[in-house]
Amino acid sequence: MPPRRTLQESTQSPDHHIFPMPGDPYADALSIEAEAKAANGEVLRLIRLFGDEADAQGGCWRSGRFWEMALGPFLLPAVHMLADRQRRVADLIKRYGDERLRVELLPEDVPFSFHSTLDFTVNGIQDVRFNHYVFSRILQSVLASSPAGTIPWCVAYSSPEPLHQANGPGRRAFSARIADVLRWRLRDLPFPRYKGFSLAQALFLSLAVLLNKRRLDDRRLDFSLYCTEGFRWIFPAEKLIRACLPTGLRDGLSAGKSVPHAAEGRPNTAPGTFRGMTPAYMQDDAYRLRLAELLESGFRLFGLQHGANYGNLRSVGILPFEYSQHAFFTWGWRNHEGVPSNARPLPHPALTSICGRHKETAPRLILVGAEMSTYLYRLKSRPQAGAMLAYRKRKTAFFRCLAEALGLPTPAGTVSCGRLAAPELLYRPYFKVAGGLDDADYVLRRVPEVGLCTGDLTERMLGCRLLVLDHYGTTLHMALAADVPTLTFWNRDEWGMERESERVLDILQECGILHASPEDAAHHAARFWNDPSTWWKSPPVRKARSLWLRRYATAHPWTRLRLTGEWFKALLES
Repeated sequence: MPPRRTLQESTQSPDHHIFPMPGDPYADALSIEAEAKAANGEVLRLIRLFGDEADAQGGCWRSGRFWEMALGPFLLPAVHMLADRQRRVADLIKRYGDERLRVELLPEDVPFSFHSTLDFTVNGIQDVRFNHYVFSRILQSVLASSPAGTIPWCVAYSSPEPLHQANGPGRRAFSARIADVLRWRLRDLPFPRYKGFSLAQALFLSLAVLLNKRRLDDRRLDFSLYCTEGFRWIFPAEKLIRACLPTGLRDGLSAGKSVPHAAEGRPNTAPGTFRGMTPAYMQDDAYRLRLAELLESGFRLFGLQHGANYGNLRSVGILPFEYSQHAFFTWGWRNHEGVPSNARPLPHPALTSICGRHKETAPRLILVGAEMSTYLYRLKSRPQAGAMLAYRKRKTAFFRCLAEALGLPTPAGTVSCGRLAAPELLYRPYFKVAGGLDDADYVLRRVPEVGLCTGDLTERMLGCRLLVLDHYGTTLHMALAADVPTLTFWNRDEWGMERESERVLDILQECGILHASPEDAAHHAARFWNDPSTWWKSPPVRKARSLWLRRYATAHPWTRLRLTGEWFKALLES
């Protein structure tokens, strides 16, 4: 009988072999979109199931709108994550199901717990050992349900060492507690303190929210609009999701109260029942429960766009919880194909405050990188885990090609820059994330000519000669609004955009803003390095930039007073 081989990457023993893992489970953006909508259907089922159970246990009744906000932002990443993991296990079995393998799993009785949705995201979804536990549960179930001998794998269990344990907030310094109180107070304003808005603006616009007297039907959309049916588990996922339910969320639900008139589902359109919600709803359970109680009371909520992906990606992850509210103020777009929303375009101060402010202060090129998490936690049409390896290599390919094109010193020797102004090449990595690939160190080790960009990115961007983006993200909107000469390169197949966004990207590609490869972008940068304005100020680039800003990142050189007035009027009329 041939020896069993292990699923380990090892060359130390002839009994161990390298097993290439299957590729990413979703072939394209369409398949991610379809899976996300089907997974959302499972989220909706669990919202109703868990809500009914909590109502029965507490002896009270809460409306569907309460449970959608209270449970949905936790359940969606949990279900999306498990959907991705079970597809990976299925692909692994499909590829190696006939091999005689020995696999080491974590036992089912390993203890773990999470205090909050944020804790679950960082120490669960993005944690290596917790993912080992998840894969173990899926594989254990699949092997147990398969006919004997169908999959000739031998399972071994490692020692049951505890995984992450919820510790709660713990004792905090007095200054930290004061900061928490202030943060809560700013969130509780009728117009919360959103990023980009001053405290004075937040207070003034809160007055507009309170004065909103429009007695309109609540335009809130049901979460069912973002769902399809037919999702199936191949393992007991519901049991695992229950075990992951954060203790803080569970305790908060137990302490909650129902509101009598909410059962009738009537919105309360009286003055003072209009409120803003901040992105903290995604991971702050106490804040999210507060929003759920407002919805239960008949309040109308509104949200604000706070970055990229909105209005562009085919599959948008958790954003339906914002899109579905009474109003959602966007940076310019009115419709997001395939994703219903109550969108209202309005210039944002983050864009207006830097409109046209670029002024070169040094011959500096900055390449800005994106998050490189290897553990998917939302089904969004962006690069998957396996694609991150190729994405990271494209960074060094760009810098090496650019250095060669500019004639910069290289490890192999020194070459004169000739008539070109000596550039300063900098790399700006993304924030460190749990389970992410090595980022800045990887680039700087391989391209010694490159330095690290630190400090405030907006200020660095406003003074650079050329900005380069290797991904689609918020920085693109900011750079185009500030009129910074900007080059981008990314694999458009990995960033699945809705059709109108694709058409605008075609125009960006035609004029040289967007490139298909790092080499093309590097040669373009070298060609115009001495005077980027000869290209950046050309009519095709002006037209493409104006089109993008008009559709997705509206920016006007308005005074703060005029901008605040526009917001005041919009909030009164929403």
